[in-house]
Amino acid sequence: MLYNWRAMIGVIAPTTGVAIETDFHRFAPEGVAVVTNRIPFSGNPTPEELMDMVKCLEGSAKIFADNLPFDVVTFGCTSGSLVGGSGFDRKCAETIEKVCGYPGLTTSTSLLDAFAALGVSHAAVVTPYPDDTNILEKQFLENNGINVTTIQGMTSERCTLDELSDRPYDIYRHVKALDLTGADSIFISCTGMNVLDIISTIETDFGLPVLTSNQVTLWGALRKARVGDKLPYLGRLFTL
Repeated sequence: MLYNWRAMIGVIAPTTGVAIETDFHRFAPEGVAVVTNRIPFSGNPTPEELMDMVKCLEGSAKIFADNLPFDVVTFGCTSGSLVGGSGFDRKCAETIEKVCGYPGLTTSTSLLDAFAALGVSHAAVVTPYPDDTNILEKQFLENNGINVTTIQGMTSERCTLDELSDRPYDIYRHVKALDLTGADSIFISCTGMNVLDIISTIETDFGLPVLTSNQVTLWGALRKARVGDKLPYLGRLFTL
């Protein structure tokens, strides 16, 4: 049996970490095949380093051209697909489409679609980014109609992104410390983190729908490929 009898999804992932690839392969429904390529990234999510990464997007998308027939190719990076401001996610998707000829998507585009699908627009946000990048993420979300009630960075000298990528309980601790006043949703930002296994726990404990970067990237790619499987383990979004 063909592994891709329902859909083929291409993922462009930063060179740091394997969380997004692991999550896609763990949760892609039967008959959905996933192919990944890497985009060079320093691992330091400052605006300058993120823009340097995006300069490589065209080259990283070329591997999908004239290859297997893809239903969608998505740029799996939250901050990288929004660092250029409102509309930057769509420009990234257009770059992918121009290079490989298949429908393009990004994590940030899927995130906005997920907010709309859930009917929520007031998000408490937690990230592993420095303050300059958090400011840009807040501006991007608010320019797209999402009120950011709070946005907090998680990394410090005692807790690095590399550690967070392997320790979901640290992420839970940071979510628990968020001020949820006025929020109707929680967004955990960054495709480099291991979060999917605690989404349902967070939703149960705090009573709000949870969006995470890898969750929305997978959901958006599946829906773009017209695969409608419901995966309640991955939160309310995947029950729609």
